[in-house]
Amino acid sequence: MISDIKVGVLYLQSSQYKTMSRDFIRGIKMNNLPVQYIMESIGIGSNDRLVMDKIQKLHHQEDVNFIVAFLGHYNTKAIYEYASENEIILIASDLGATLPYDMDKHKGVYINSYSLNETSYLLGEYLAEKGIEKTFSSTSYYDSGYGILAAAEMGLKKKNLNFSGHYITPFNPRDNEEVIMEQTISGDADAVFAFHSGLYAEEHAEFMSKINLIKNITYYITPFSVKKKLYVKKLNNTFVVASWIENDTDAQNCSFTEKYMQEYNNDTPNIFALLGYENGLILKTILEKDDSHNSYQSLLEKMEMLTAEGPRGTIFFEKNTNRTVFNHYIYKIVTNDENNFSYQKMETLKNDGHFIQNILFTKPPEKLGGWHNAYLCH
Repeated sequence: MISDIKVGVLYLQSSQYKTMSRDFIRGIKMNNLPVQYIMESIGIGSNDRLVMDKIQKLHHQEDVNFIVAFLGHYNTKAIYEYASENEIILIASDLGATLPYDMDKHKGVYINSYSLNETSYLLGEYLAEKGIEKTFSSTSYYDSGYGILAAAEMGLKKKNLNFSGHYITPFNPRDNEEVIMEQTISGDADAVFAFHSGLYAEEHAEFMSKINLIKNITYYITPFSVKKKLYVKKLNNTFVVASWIENDTDAQNCSFTEKYMQEYNNDTPNIFALLGYENGLILKTILEKDDSHNSYQSLLEKMEMLTAEGPRGTIFFEKNTNRTVFNHYIYKIVTNDENNFSYQKMETLKNDGHFIQNILFTKPPEKLGGWHNAYLCH
């Protein structure tokens, strides 16, 4: 019976996004599933041994039917292999800030990512197709340690283009950092792809508020880079790229937003709430189909046949990868007044899933670096 279903939830901690896990869990619970939840913290997500210990506890002690997890990016292959070998159905989410090299499909493991990597690749491809030959990147010492820059560069290279330059803010910015930034970028860029998060996004916004770069050059940024102090004036050439963004005027998204706000005292859902909601919707769809045959094999069959309509469009798991596939978008920032802005879809970046599929079956480059934890979750 559905009432006997147990769902384990693994959640992250973050000093930068303090409500991350609260919002993720809120999203899951919005679906009003008649299940028992068992929650476990996995810290900042960088310790795969801790993650596997928590999975073992949920599996052996609590006898859960599903595990829903918000994971980091480090050594997740070992986590997926363990879940698969032990016949655990795992629905894992991440922000997609790295490139998942050599991470082929695992039986019973399903990935629902925010896919910053795909966003970045598709943006690079879009800029190349538009014939923009001078694209600069602008990021922080921290954010550059993920795979976002590499993904964008792969998109540019589809048309034999490369970034015309990179600006990486040092870990300890100089007293005149914003002046150096303006001098470096202004003379050699037709467009800028800027990605910053957490305190580094705040830092970048402070720099940009003092100079004229964002008025004179077209900027493409990720949702994590959006800070109000950047948008106190009307902007005509700043765009956000993402598979989903809060305050989007799309009808499907508005329905999710309205439901979330009704449920949680007018709080607006964020990316973490979105992922939790989609994961809960997946479970809801699976469990509503038939509550009398919930063996491991029957649940796998239901997951393979899954289709559900969510805020990002149709949710399904691509058969070669067990990953969700969504289109991505370029949003125009619409400033309403000094304190409020919304987003209007301007371009659709069609996604057939081939980029991630190619990465999954590719060996990583030698000496592949990058951070171990989830995107800015220290």
